[in-house]
This record gives sequence, C-alpha cells and structure tokens, in this order.
Amino acid sequence: MQVMDLSVATATCRVNSAAGVGCQDPDGRVAAIYVACYQQLVGLATMLTGGRALGEEIAQEAFVIALQQERRKPGYLTDPAWPWLRITAVRLAGRNRQRSLREALMYRLRGAEAEPSKEWDVETIDIVRALRRLPSKMRLCVILSHVEDQSTVSIAAMLGCSSQNVDAQLRRGRERLRALLGESYNLDED
Repeated sequence: MQVMDLSVATATCRVNSAAGVGCQDPDGRVAAIYVACYQQLVGLATMLTGGRALGEEIAQEAFVIALQQERRKPGYLTDPAWPWLRITAVRLAGRNRQRSLREALMYRLRGAEAEPSKEWDVETIDIVRALRRLPSKMRLCVILSHVEDQSTVSIAAMLGCSSQNVDAQLRRGRERLRALLGESYNLDED
C-alpha cells in the first residue's frame, strides 16, 4: 500500500492548479484543478469512508459541485483550491455516513430479517439516535474520533480548524451524548 505525503501532494496541487487560475473558462479552470488534485482528493475521501469506490464517488461529486459553483460565479475557486476541495469532501463523507446510518437504522427498524450475529442491539440504536441529535460538526468530530479512530490533529486538518476547536467539540459532544443516553452508557474520554 502506497502512503501519500499530503504536505507534498498539497504543494503539488497548489502549484499545478495555479496553471488553471489564469483560465477564464470555468470548465477549463476546474479541469486544470481536477488534473492537479483528483488523486489526492480520492485518497482523502477513501480515508474518510474506508472504501476506494466510495472515495472516488465523493471526489467526483466534489468536482461536480466545484464546476457548478465556478459556472455560476466565475472565480469562485480561489488558489489554492485544495482547502475548498478538502472541506467539501469531508462534508460529503459526513453526509454519506449519515445516510448510511439512517438507511441501516431504517432497515433494522422495519424488522428485516438479519443474521443473529449482525443484529444491532438496543444500545447501538440508542447511540445512533443520540448521534443524529448532535450538531453536524460535533457529530462529525465524534464519529471521526471514536468510530474512525482519528486523532484531534488529523480531524482538525480535515475540517480546516484548530485542534483546540476539535477538542472542544469532542468534549461537548460527549457531554451531550451522556445527557441524551443517561449514565448507564460508558463514554470513554480518550
């Protein structure tokens, strides 16, 4: 498995996308950014979702949004485009995770036959419901930290905020989950 140095890739993306900055045609500008940043964005989205196919889907969706925005308002994507692409991919991955959890919960609540080893227990359903009640940024921080086992530094880099902000979101998220779930649930503070 090849490990990508994101700092080098980001610099390469910035330099390569600069060629598209002078381009007045929105399609040409987004195409230049696509060539420069697509693989890096797929790598990030793959890390967020855990699957290459889903990572490619999210990266493509981010570029579709970029093209729509650039056509609507030429010059929308400023150089470097990577921070905007990264934030968009993180948000799309969070929405995808929400959709997956919602679908899994609806499937489970409809009483579909499931293998006994794969059934969700009551506590899991309660946690999913409680997570859905958190604000989106807080929920994303909690999921990335406790489900994806990401560090606060890596979460901060993905969200484009400070690690102190992520720590605060995690602390408030655990407090809210404790209040929603009651004291019977053990929420470990890492």
